This record gives sequence, C-alpha cells and structure tokens, in this order.
Amino acid sequence: MSAAESSPSCSLDVKGRSTTAARRRAPTVTDVDPQIPKFVPRVVSSMSVNDVDAVRLAVEALQRGELVAMPTETVYGLAANAWSDTACRRIFAAKGRPADNPLIVHVADRSRLSEAAAVPSSGPIRDRLDAVADLWPGPLTLVLPVGPLIPRVVTAGRTTVAVRVPAHPVALELLAGVPFPLAAPSANRSTAISPTRAEDVREELGDRVALVLDGGSCRCGLESTIVSLVEPDGPRLLRFGAMPAEYLAHRFDLPLSHLLRGMPEANGSHSAPATEADGVDRPGAIAPGQMRLHYAPRTPLWLLSDPGLPEPLVGRWGRIRFREPLNAEVEFAEVRTVSRDGDPIEIAAKLFETLRELDRLPLDGILIDTCEEAGIGRAIMDRLRRASANR
Repeated sequence: MSAAESSPSCSLDVKGRSTTAARRRAPTVTDVDPQIPKFVPRVVSSMSVNDVDAVRLAVEALQRGELVAMPTETVYGLAANAWSDTACRRIFAAKGRPADNPLIVHVADRSRLSEAAAVPSSGPIRDRLDAVADLWPGPLTLVLPVGPLIPRVVTAGRTTVAVRVPAHPVALELLAGVPFPLAAPSANRSTAISPTRAEDVREELGDRVALVLDGGSCRCGLESTIVSLVEPDGPRLLRFGAMPAEYLAHRFDLPLSHLLRGMPEANGSHSAPATEADGVDRPGAIAPGQMRLHYAPRTPLWLLSDPGLPEPLVGRWGRIRFREPLNAEVEFAEVRTVSRDGDPIEIAAKLFETLRELDRLPLDGILIDTCEEAGIGRAIMDRLRRASANR
C-alpha cells in the first residue's frame, strides 16, 4: 500500500494520488469511510502478451456484433457494441433479461463520454458530474441524458443512460481498442448470481459468448454504485454498490438522507421477497439492479435475521459465515467463512463466489450471516435481500 493510501490526512482519487490540493471541498477519506483507501480499485495491473492477443480477438468479435465477456473490478460483464441495436439485443437474449431493464454503457475514459451521453456544457448536471468524475475509472455508474448514438434497446426506451469507466486493465484495453462504447451488464443469466471469475461465465453462459477474457477474480466482488445526476432536486442513489454511499454524499456535499431519498432503507423499510403478483422488476426503473429478485442462487437462501427461519433445519444445509466461529457448527453439511474478523471488504469480494460454490452442491438450503448496514455493508445487505427472494 502506498503512503497516500494509508495516510489518514489526505483524500484519494482511484489511482491513489492525493487530491487535497486539487479538490479542496472533498473530505478526507477517513472522515467519510475508512474502507475507501483499501477498497476503491486502482488500475495497477499490467497485461501480458497473451492478454494483448486475447484482447485483439475480442475487439474483432465485438466489431462483428458478437458478445464478449470482460473482467472489471466489480463483476464480469457481457459486452457488446453499444451503438448496435442488433448486438445489444443479443445481450438480452443470452441473459434472458427483461426488455425493460436498461444496460450500463462502459466508456474508455471521460474524454469519450460523449459516445454514450449528452452532457450539457454547463448547469446542474455538468456540476454534479464534475464533482465525482475523478472517481473514474472506478465502481461508480452515473445516469445521464442519453446521447444520439445509443439505441433505445440499451436504455429501455428512456431518455437517460447509465455510464461508467471500469477500473480493470483488460477492460480498459478492450475499450481503447474499439471505436464504440460497450454495453455490458453482468455476464450471467437474469436474476442469477453475478460472476466474479471467468469460469463462472463459461459455466453459466457457455457458447452464448464468443469469447471470455480471463482477468482473474474481480477485486470488488459487488457491482458498481449507481447514481442519477438528472433529478431536478439533486443526485439520487439508485443502487448500492462498491462505492460507499457515505463517500458519495460528501463528494456531492449532500446529506446522506437526501442522496438516499426513495431507497427502501431511507423509509425505514427493506425490499420484501418478490411474489407472483408483483413480479421481479419495478416498473419505471431508470437503471439496472432494481429487480426485487436478483443475484439469487438456485438453492433457497435464508438470512440469519429472517423471521420464519425453519427450526430445526431439516436436510442438508450450507452455512456462510462472515467471521470465524467460536465453536464448530456441526449441524451444517457445508460451512464457509469469508472473513476471519468480519471485514466487509473481504465479505464483499468473496460473497458471490461463495454463494456459487455452495449452490453447486446438493443442499436443501443456505443460511448466511448479515452485517451492519453502513459503508460497503449497505451493498452487501442489498444483494442478500434480493438473493433471498428466491424462496
């Protein structure tokens, strides 16, 4: 870890550089969330010759209108030419994704933002973008006015588009190699667990994908945070993710409650499991990640805090713990511990991978710990509530 990353007295951009002088209004990292210095990804990896060859093949496949799975710092994405209606429809077909669930568009850097979005040269939207744009590359998606080259299938017919710059060297090399932005939701079947390894994509999508770029395990393990910049009353968080809400509230100079207005947690409630009557998607959603059933294993998932948890547990059950247990839990057929001491960064990084591992086993149910809903914990609990709607 660099000196800048470990210092409690400076704020950081995603490359670990001090921004105190450049951005006087930004708070220090530890004033906002002590998780930020070690969690916000930096593009630090280098690419081998083999990686470059694979990226060249991926560029050619994308130019032919095919689908390519690419690694990002959050989860693996299923990428297609975001300017091609036909190519983007292949994403929906491969995933079994509802047509009213818009896609996130990835660009190589801010200088290419106009390939996806039509950002005014001045005014509130421009000011809001300027307040957080230095967090790119990183796990932050911004909802902006849609640009003229993006087809309606990408935005689900809306006048806005969700855009981000990923913080992974392979993804950035791929984006630099194509003359168009890439639409790329998570590379899994709709409502299933998001993939954090190349083998997860191959297992789930098989020959629906022309090529899978293997960039190793995703560092964050959770999807990006999504914030709308087009609301008349200021930025609004639409999806909890790998960029903590507390940090973004400070960057926008807003009370956290205002950034979270409209979120279930802000009203003292939480998402309930989906039913046959209310379906799995909220009508009118302007960004991905708002489906009530999402990130779900096939095996029924129970949170430790769930009312109505079966007692006793009958059959073969799996157990996911967020810290080392004091005593062995012999009543479970399979037990996995994702962090020795309940570190939310470790929990986030291993959550989907561990759910997938247990979901492959012959189990009657999975029981999982919960965590404090602060910082990254907000995103962890959001994913678990949606995943447990599979019962």
